[in-house]
Amino acid sequence: MSEAAPLRIDAARLQAFAASLLACAGLQAPDAALVAESLVWADLRGAHGHGVARLPLYARWLASGEMDGQAQPRPGLCLPALSVVEGGRCAGAVGMRAARELAEAGARRAGASLVLLRETTHTGALGFHTARSARAGLFAMAMAASGPLMAYHGAAAAAVSTAPLSMACPGPSDPSDPILFDMASGAVALGKLMQARATGMPLAPGWAIDAEGRPTTDARRAATPLPLGGAKGSGLALMAEIACSLLAGHPILAPALGAEAGAGAARHTQNAWFLAIDIAQLMEPARFHAQVSELAAAIRGLPPSAEGPPRLPGERGYAEARARRADGVALPGATVTALEGLARGLEVPPPWSGA
Repeated sequence: MSEAAPLRIDAARLQAFAASLLACAGLQAPDAALVAESLVWADLRGAHGHGVARLPLYARWLASGEMDGQAQPRPGLCLPALSVVEGGRCAGAVGMRAARELAEAGARRAGASLVLLRETTHTGALGFHTARSARAGLFAMAMAASGPLMAYHGAAAAAVSTAPLSMACPGPSDPSDPILFDMASGAVALGKLMQARATGMPLAPGWAIDAEGRPTTDARRAATPLPLGGAKGSGLALMAEIACSLLAGHPILAPALGAEAGAGAARHTQNAWFLAIDIAQLMEPARFHAQVSELAAAIRGLPPSAEGPPRLPGERGYAEARARRADGVALPGATVTALEGLARGLEVPPPWSGA
């Protein structure tokens, strides 16, 4: 089958199409709408590895039971400042919404609240969730842990997850644009590596190793991403497993790497961690806003480098999202082909088919 041509599509139409695919694949309609929104949010910001390119994988998980389309997160331990949410293999965005809402409510009562999300699936772009808390006037932090996807420093095989991490707080100007930091502990995000494989784009040196543990810039030969900053990135990923998985009593890495590895050990699962701090209980929100504005002005006033000008975390993503909302989301040919194949199987006409 030849690869389809790249195309550009309106974000709202793409989101509706994604929601229809997910609902037909077995996800409850309200949850499908939320997951679709989170995927297109990532595409709008240029994070295509967490965008609609994930839909065929989600559909396979729904078909196999690795993602339970009917699961609804439920509270386990519930204290004002510390809670656990049982994901029950729910869609990751659905589990993260439950964790965020519980953390926000706890922060309003106790000043700060930490929620552990146990046994969910791919959490996607964590900034989608921390940004919502920031718009509600809170400081938010989220991280996630999954199976062995990235090399541990000094090892030639996958041993830790890429451990995404996001932090957000109200921004200095437009309240809809919080300061939003979003990263993974890998030298390259796994989703970006997947996109490079699909498009044939070369990798930067130091991003990945092949199946024999040798450095490679060929995305199709790349087997394992390398940690960002060597021991620093792999250490952060290890601590994410401890914070998100061991504290929740749901280890992922040790069973996958140790004696329990074998049949069923590779089944996809994730754990996550969401912290919310109510700024209003520390100071008047107007005072915090003034402090953030002063800091932002100082950063923006720095002399630009060759890679400049200096920007706040999230600013590039907001600019890209505004441009894509106006001009449409560009989908690579490989993504178009994969979505068309999924749509045929689920009997959902793509919005670009003219059907």
